[in-house]
Amino acid sequence: MFGDSKIVKKMKEEPLVPLGVGLTVCALLYAAWGLHYKNIQQAQRGMRGRVIMQGLTVCALVGYGVFKTKDTSQAGQTNMRPINWDKLEREAQEAEALDLAKGNVSPAMEKLIAQAKREREEKAKSVIAKSIFVQEVPEPKK
Repeated sequence: MFGDSKIVKKMKEEPLVPLGVGLTVCALLYAAWGLHYKNIQQAQRGMRGRVIMQGLTVCALVGYGVFKTKDTSQAGQTNMRPINWDKLEREAQEAEALDLAKGNVSPAMEKLIAQAKREREEKAKSVIAKSIFVQEVPEPKK
């Protein structure tokens, strides 16, 4: 039942984290016990111990994260898949065209679509101009 759960797997991979959490809780209970019986020194020691245990637990979490990241980067494996930007752009344009054809587009969206088309055309013109080594000469200001 618990042998294959994600929590048990993480506890086996990173044993210092649950140990730190347990020690933090123990220190907190020790401090609470001192407060209950009005033993100020015990309460103070418990709170200081809690802060130390909490800090060590955070250090363990960060340490495991750093080492896990190093292992992943050395192996060259990532969980991210590459994005095909051309396909994504084509699908977005097809969706825009479909919405325009159905008339499901608000006036504000029509403005944005028109602006995007103008920007694409300007970008295409600049790419073409750069590819044939033609530079546009700016008009003189009046």
